[in-house]
Amino acid sequence: MNKQQSKETLKEKMRGIFGLGTPRQQAKQCDSKLPEFIITADIIKELHPDCGLSNRIRVMNQICDLAKIKKFEENAVEAVWKAVEDMLSPEQPPEARHAVLQLLRAIIQGQGEWLGPLRAYFFKVIRDYQPCHEDLSERLEVFKALTENGKDITYLEEDIARFVLLWMDIGLTSDFLHVLVNLVKYNSCYLDQNVSSMVQKICVLCNRTTSSTDIEVALQVLDAVVCYNCLPSESLTVFIITLCRTVNVKEFCESCWKLMRKVLGTHLGHSAIYTMCRIMEERVYMEDAPLLRGAVFFVGMALWGAHRLHALKNTPTLVLPSFYKAMSCANEVVSYEIVLSITRLIKKYGKELQVVTWDILLGIIERLLQQIQTIGSAELKAIVYELLTTVEELYEQNGYHGSTEKFFSLVEKCADKRPDASVLTLISYRAQSIQPAKDGWIQSLYCLMEKFFRNETRSVIRIKVLHILSFVLSTNRQLYEDELIEKVVIPQLSGIAEDRDLAVRKQATQLLVDLAEGCNTHHFTSLLDIIERVASRSLSCSGSLEVSERDPTADSPMEDVKTAVLGLLEILQSKLYSLPASHASRVYELLVSHLQLHYKNKYCSAIASTIRLQVFDFFLKMHTDSLHRIGVPNKDGVMKFSPYCYCDTGEPEKRVCDKKPAGSISPPAGSPAPAAALLASAASVRTAYLPYAPAFSVLLQCLKMDTDWKVLKLVLDKLPWMLQYKVLLLTSSCSLDQLCSTLCAMVTDRQISDRLKKMPEGSSRTDVQLAVVPVLTTITSYHSYLDQSRQRELVQCLETGLIYRCAKQCVVALTMCTVEMPDIMIKLLPALIVKLTHISATVAMASPMLEFLSTLVRLPHLYGNFVAEQYVSVFAISLPYTNPSKFNQYIVSLAHHVIAMWFIRCRLPFRKDFVQYITKCWR
Repeated sequence: MNKQQSKETLKEKMRGIFGLGTPRQQAKQCDSKLPEFIITADIIKELHPDCGLSNRIRVMNQICDLAKIKKFEENAVEAVWKAVEDMLSPEQPPEARHAVLQLLRAIIQGQGEWLGPLRAYFFKVIRDYQPCHEDLSERLEVFKALTENGKDITYLEEDIARFVLLWMDIGLTSDFLHVLVNLVKYNSCYLDQNVSSMVQKICVLCNRTTSSTDIEVALQVLDAVVCYNCLPSESLTVFIITLCRTVNVKEFCESCWKLMRKVLGTHLGHSAIYTMCRIMEERVYMEDAPLLRGAVFFVGMALWGAHRLHALKNTPTLVLPSFYKAMSCANEVVSYEIVLSITRLIKKYGKELQVVTWDILLGIIERLLQQIQTIGSAELKAIVYELLTTVEELYEQNGYHGSTEKFFSLVEKCADKRPDASVLTLISYRAQSIQPAKDGWIQSLYCLMEKFFRNETRSVIRIKVLHILSFVLSTNRQLYEDELIEKVVIPQLSGIAEDRDLAVRKQATQLLVDLAEGCNTHHFTSLLDIIERVASRSLSCSGSLEVSERDPTADSPMEDVKTAVLGLLEILQSKLYSLPASHASRVYELLVSHLQLHYKNKYCSAIASTIRLQVFDFFLKMHTDSLHRIGVPNKDGVMKFSPYCYCDTGEPEKRVCDKKPAGSISPPAGSPAPAAALLASAASVRTAYLPYAPAFSVLLQCLKMDTDWKVLKLVLDKLPWMLQYKVLLLTSSCSLDQLCSTLCAMVTDRQISDRLKKMPEGSSRTDVQLAVVPVLTTITSYHSYLDQSRQRELVQCLETGLIYRCAKQCVVALTMCTVEMPDIMIKLLPALIVKLTHISATVAMASPMLEFLSTLVRLPHLYGNFVAEQYVSVFAISLPYTNPSKFNQYIVSLAHHVIAMWFIRCRLPFRKDFVQYITKCWR
């Protein structure tokens, strides 16, 4: 007995060292002072079977209450138990059994400190209870009381593991699992032999139950096994499968990851990674989407996630093939998780990945792109494309170390779904291989154009391809121009005029212009045909206002036509100085035809006016030299004449002979081809005829029909300069009569200001007249090419202008007429002199009026028939200008000179009267 006491004392000491025994010892010290409750014989008698079931249950309830608050005398518990144990037999009704179990629970709770070995006996009662599948909750309550919810298994150590397995078979509930958590935490050493079976059963529960409470507690048990025991290696597979499935439940995702992280941090970590990779690869799990998704999640998080385990030495190269295998059976959930995982890997460690790893990743991406064609939801497609974008960003940062060709091949497969920036990167990459050093580079360029220009709709992408085409042409045209034009440019751009995209049409047209400008082969004609089709597009406004008028920052829908026509001007200016000369002739004809379309279709848009402005400016700058060679000013304003283009047919043979280079050798005697014939043949190739008549005809149409004041003003301002070069007009059939007639009509037309649009505010018909009269003045030098009637019309028109604000210009023009057209003026002068007397003597009119009279006085054949009335009119015009207070010294002197000259030139009989008239006016 002493030995037993000393044993328990030692045991209590040990428990005290670990902080487990002190409260109980204190409780014992306190309870030993409590008075004992005596179970009398009468109480035992009332528990006898003869007293009836209801009486026995009543007494047991009373004992329950006492057991919780009183300490029973020694051996009282045994006595009470002997009196009621018969009520646990299977034949007893449930209420009897429940009453006994309730009494047993109360005794354990109240008298547990003094039960000693009885604990083992009561445990045996619970364990061997019959029938074993009944009264589970009541029995579990007794077990919880007996073990303090699994914390204390004193006297139960040897049988507890077998009991746990037994109970897990018959009553694996959340209540029991709570007890099991404490059993594992506080008594794990007694469960070692059965941990594997326990884990197996709990995993089965996790996989089968739908109760979140059961799953939560089951995970707590598994966590306790990992933390307080050692997870058996044979249970690793089922453990991992359970977690991989359970992690798909949103509310347990975090707890599952924490538990898996603990396992991966143990000696089983690498085995766990291997197990999950095996799960992803085995055919038996191929269609188990939740399981595969969980495995992908855990492997990715463990090896390259935010809380990766550095102790794990598995590289992405080792596990990514398993990811690839997991996609053998297309499943959206699994694919989604794989995308998330490898996106995380690339974003964090993309710059560290090597070629081998990238090969596997690209294989996964390729399979993903295949899958989203059939199973992909919008969410999956979005993150797969985002994954491609992530790799592209890495490529742009020079951090991508995989196969560039393979990656961009993947991007190209889904190019129609990729954002603009992605496709532009792809095109830039493809453009790197388009160079003569690469085999089939022209075909590659054609394929690039076919896919991303002809079959693409996005403007920015198509324009990018055009830029690449332009670059390739500019760098390789010297050797490969013909081939590039024939195999790429013409097939791809021949229909550009019908393209719906304005920006693309404009860019493509500019490319064709640049190419045609330097092209001297037969392909020039094909390029010009395409440009012509663009230039022939309608310039009519589609609405009441043009786009450019509604929104000044927006491009007009006819911008491509403007690009084409202005491009033709650049081409013409270039082709004037290069061979073959026929190219310049063709472009010149196109420009004239285009302007004719303007007046035929009555184009009045802002773009149309701008085009006419530019073309007319070019035409009016054309000039010829003494050899009839056509020239235009260059960008610096220097006039340069073409060695190949002439304004008339002339005699090319003579020109070639005249320009025969010094040192050329004469053909030997007896040559089969005469020298003259060879020169004529060469001349036909080297020279072209650009008659000015077609351009002049369009200029006439402009004067008659144009409604834009800016265009008309330009033409009228530049015509006098152009008319100075008579060779240009007289070598072709330019109708000067029509020009003169049209200009005269413009001076006399009272409605002309109504025809014109966009005139400055405050402008009127007079502004037109002021612009027209200088042209009429210049035309007087062409009087020999004008009919008599046209000359008369010209003078009469100028007379009409004397009553308008253009009177000064009209007087100057009339002065020219007196010199150039004396035959007409001799008849019209008497009336004209009278009309001039009606013009007020102003400072502005002084100089032209006096110069007119001064010029006329030197032409006696014109005023030989003047009578006194005309001389008086001359003096009447001149005398007001002798007023020194109103006019400057030059005008006064000139006026006196004019009076003196006319007085001297008049007939003697008239002088006496004129003296009186002059002196009278001076007074």
